[in-house]
Amino acid sequence: MAKGLLGGGEMKFYPQDALTQAGAQFSQADVSFSAHIVTDRELTTGQNPASAPAVARELLARLK
Repeated sequence: MAKGLLGGGEMKFYPQDALTQAGAQFSQADVSFSAHIVTDRELTTGQNPASAPAVARELLARLK
């Protein structure tokens, strides 16, 4: 997906490719710019600004 968004620019590497080559499990939202979060042990991360409310809910749930 990111490769099509560069608009003619060039990247040395693509984060998705580098992560999967390093053994990471990569996931993303099915629809561009929609919310998508992943929690792995103590780390919760969101794909984009639309994910902020879901990240906040997850963090609050973990604090209870």
